[in-house]
Amino acid sequence: RRPNEFDPGEAPLAVACELVSSCNLSCSMCYTITEEFQDSTVGNQRVLPWKIVKSIIDECSILRVPSILFSWRGESSIYKSKDEFGNKVDLGDVFAYARKKGILEVTCLTHGQLLSEELIKKIVKAQPSWLSFSIDGLDKAYNKIRKPTKKDNLAGKPFENVIRNLKFMKKYRDELGQSRP
Repeated sequence: RRPNEFDPGEAPLAVACELVSSCNLSCSMCYTITEEFQDSTVGNQRVLPWKIVKSIIDECSILRVPSILFSWRGESSIYKSKDEFGNKVDLGDVFAYARKKGILEVTCLTHGQLLSEELIKKIVKAQPSWLSFSIDGLDKAYNKIRKPTKKDNLAGKPFENVIRNLKFMKKYRDELGQSRP
């Protein structure tokens, strides 16, 4: 209704919350590997503190914003922070909190290479609406584009890592009898 009537409403229909503005890959087409971008985001600016993420979710919940995307430029699965008690918080916790606060559509973009089985289980239990995976081709084409940085120890078969993680996510989701993500 709002778009058809040009009604801006009292709150946005969607919010993009960039949890992380860095990535462990060095894809040739990505502007985040440029010197200009690297010089503009440094240190703790690259990871949004949990206190701020939580306050964004809380405000969206109060305003009844129906959709939050937890990614933009960086790799969302890298997200790690600490809560006010010093407990570790990751992407699965972000999704779970957003769902608990009544956000209807919870999602993010990932390249999928860093998803551990533990993180996948947390994500599936949190039931985000969906995850978008960046896949630019199959096997050799993907491996040529989506290369881990030299400091990363994921060398070898990145495409196989993503496919393995997708299969595990689907299997675990199906075992729990869920339809999401």
